[in-house]
Amino acid sequence: MFDVIRSKRYWLALLLVGAIIGIVSFAFIGIRNSVKVKQIPVALVNEDKGALSNKIESKLRKKFNGKDSKIKWVSPQKDGFNDQKYYGAFIIRSGFSKELQQQNESLKAQIISQKLTTLQKKEKLPDSAKSKLLQAKFKSQLLQAKFVTQKPVHPAQIKISINQGMNAQISQLLSQALPKIANALSSRISAQQQSVLSKNKINLSAKSWDLVSTPISVSTHESNKIEKNTVNGTAPMLLVALAWFSALIPSLILWREHTKRSASKFLNATTITSQLITGLVASILSATVGFLFVNVCFNLTIPNPINFIGLMSISIFVFYLIITCVLDWLGFTFYPLLLVVWLLAISVISYAPETLDPLYRKGIYSWVPMRFSMQTLTNTLYFHNGSSTTMSSLLVLLIIGFVAAILMYSSGYLKHYLFTVSPHRKINN
Repeated sequence: MFDVIRSKRYWLALLLVGAIIGIVSFAFIGIRNSVKVKQIPVALVNEDKGALSNKIESKLRKKFNGKDSKIKWVSPQKDGFNDQKYYGAFIIRSGFSKELQQQNESLKAQIISQKLTTLQKKEKLPDSAKSKLLQAKFKSQLLQAKFVTQKPVHPAQIKISINQGMNAQISQLLSQALPKIANALSSRISAQQQSVLSKNKINLSAKSWDLVSTPISVSTHESNKIEKNTVNGTAPMLLVALAWFSALIPSLILWREHTKRSASKFLNATTITSQLITGLVASILSATVGFLFVNVCFNLTIPNPINFIGLMSISIFVFYLIITCVLDWLGFTFYPLLLVVWLLAISVISYAPETLDPLYRKGIYSWVPMRFSMQTLTNTLYFHNGSSTTMSSLLVLLIIGFVAAILMYSSGYLKHYLFTVSPHRKINN
């Protein structure tokens, strides 16, 4: 019984279990506990440039100026939404200051009109007002006040735009937080207006009271919408997982087949070329079959099937090259290392990079190829107007694949030199 406990394999197995628990804990629990919503880029747009709108803009910038602030105001850019420069926009619409000023003028006119009307009814005008000149002035003021109150007055406009396709979780948070900021501004202005009315004991009509209650109208608009049948916005991450496993199994099978059929234990250029060709065919086939399953069988919304199959094929092929490169150089012993990389990658790519702790953002998110694959798939699903990030992410993927292919070709020659030529030279010397 104690022989097992004394064996090295038993303690190595326990060490391996401990390492796995540590890696999984680091990848999932550690990240979840460190995620913080802060410094989320949101464009602050002032289309009005009036005195009141400039004042509100200045206050908003000061309020959300700290390092721990959830929102980071950024300047609007051309195609900022499509190029994913920010997750949303807080837009003070043109005419904002004018509408608020007209509301204030209408309230003042109603106060004057009601007071003058009350004085007229109670005949409490001073004796001097009985003169024709003062009486005419009194009527003129009353008519002017009534004329102002009859002018149409509208709420000032604030528009909230959410760049929904960038990240489902962040867009949901902003769709609650940004209107809340705008409604707080509206409530503050409403409280000031109600205070003036209360002091002067003024009664308003239901229509006028609605305007006082909501001096600012807030509308919310969603750009690059997440379609209904896209698994609540998690489709890109799930598709990356599908692409990875579509590469993981064929790469192992094809590597074993090519290794068995190779005349030498070191793979030559012909064998590597065969690996590339068979892997490319397998990648295109896997992407096509994957499309048929997710779109036809499971009704996943895919706006452009050709783009989707093309991008999936590239992602699968690049992953295939990475995995095969590791196998060509290190063999099956290091195959579990690929699963560790996958665990680390899948644990971070589902989060917005701004929410990640610097350790996870710079140490994992910045270099895993899965995030570039996810970027291209996100764009083809949600960003139908085109995004510059598609080409940049695709270029990075292609560079990674090219480097992996070069390393595959060099593996046979370098391993042959290191394990055969170099030792033979040392013996001869």
